[in-house]
Amino acid sequence: MMLNRSSPAVRLATRALVRNLYSSPALRFAFQPAKQVAISGLRSGLKTQSNIRNQFRYYSVIEEEPNAKVVGYEEVKALSEKPGDALIVDVREPSEYAQGHIPNAVNIPYKTSPGALGLPDDDFEMTFGFPKPTTDTELVFYCLAGVRSTAAEELAGTFGYGKRLNYVGSWEDWANHEAETPKE
Repeated sequence: MMLNRSSPAVRLATRALVRNLYSSPALRFAFQPAKQVAISGLRSGLKTQSNIRNQFRYYSVIEEEPNAKVVGYEEVKALSEKPGDALIVDVREPSEYAQGHIPNAVNIPYKTSPGALGLPDDDFEMTFGFPKPTTDTELVFYCLAGVRSTAAEELAGTFGYGKRLNYVGSWEDWANHEAETPKE
């Protein structure tokens, strides 16, 4: 059932909203005429300035993780041929991974397991079937088009993984270059 703008329920809700707006000290100040605001501002002088300044909170970033290096097809191709140099992480869902993936890649789905790299070693191995990478392992993240891989790479940084690469061309770029891809 659609409510008509002139229905009693809509009028009552509008009145309550307007009443609450005018009873709020911050909004009452906003609705005062400009001349009245200017005069009251002159009377209170510096006191008003300090009160306004105290209304804002200051935040600082304790530590900011640097963005991962973006890599292209050629670099990922070379890394896929030497699996000991880096761990290639496919962050797509298992059904996507099964349809085709980069050779020697492991599947750690970002959407269903975003905190996987934060799991204890035993839980990680039990969940994914291979040992959890150490924090000094170079990880290359990819997905379908680079969105999930960027998010997964940033999240890995919060878990202490400093050697991160992001293949933003991801699976779409790989499939355009490769005729044959492993399937599970």
